[in-house]
Amino acid sequence: MIEIGGPETETEQKRRRRRRRRRPRSKMSSATPVEGCEKSLSCDDSTCATASLSSDDMSTATPQSPQQQTQKQRRRNNQKNKSKKQQKQNKNNNADHEVSPEEQSRYLAMDCEMVGVGFGGKRSSVARVTLVDWDGRIVYDEFVRQEEEVTDYRTFVSGITPLDVEDATLTLEECRLEVQSMIADKILVGHALKNDMRALGLTHHWMATRDTAKYEPFMQTRFEDNILWPRKLKELALEKLERKIQRDGEPHSAYEDAAAAMDLYRLVRRKWEKVMDYKIKKTREIENTRN
Repeated sequence: MIEIGGPETETEQKRRRRRRRRRPRSKMSSATPVEGCEKSLSCDDSTCATASLSSDDMSTATPQSPQQQTQKQRRRNNQKNKSKKQQKQNKNNNADHEVSPEEQSRYLAMDCEMVGVGFGGKRSSVARVTLVDWDGRIVYDEFVRQEEEVTDYRTFVSGITPLDVEDATLTLEECRLEVQSMIADKILVGHALKNDMRALGLTHHWMATRDTAKYEPFMQTRFEDNILWPRKLKELALEKLERKIQRDGEPHSAYEDAAAAMDLYRLVRRKWEKVMDYKIKKTREIENTRN
């Protein structure tokens, strides 16, 4: 039997500690502290209540209306499009910086506009030839005098009018010689160049030709045979350059088409030239084995 007031044993001390741990806390101590209200002398009930109200207000924000959400989404899309355009522009600028002025001077882009001659205007005759340089500046732009009667000016497509042809003084032969001289040591860029060169009566070595109608990444497969077909310059300019050319109801512009072809080439120049280097290398290897 333990005497009253006597010293506690070690077992009783442990029991006392356990009872203290099991005692319920007071309401003030068990209350969850209000977020943003720190334990300090300056935080009274009114301050904590205010903090609690502001916290509730933030967590129960008024939902946006569908119109506000649409406007917000539109702003986000516009920002993304601007960012993509800027990245593409920066990429093009960086690619251009890698091309020296001497290298740029090696390139010319050409486009021709035709009129119809002969029965029903079915035969094409060159009526205008335009050449632009690397930066899209016009270096040659001439109308060609027609030796045969024009039966279809094709104005809705070519933009050529009777007045243009009547005022022309340059013959097709003179135009051919001038163009031949200008492109002799150049890399010629264009879209469907084969048609223009045939109409001019000229040829140009394939190693120095960059035809955007025949560049495989610009082409598309049709039907189920997986054969590559050329795409229209109008489609490529809109998709790759985000530029509208050859608008419906408006005549074509030889300058506009030549500049678009040059810009398409500049967009993919690095990859295109790697392909050309490989083809040229293989061709020369084959020629050397034959010799």
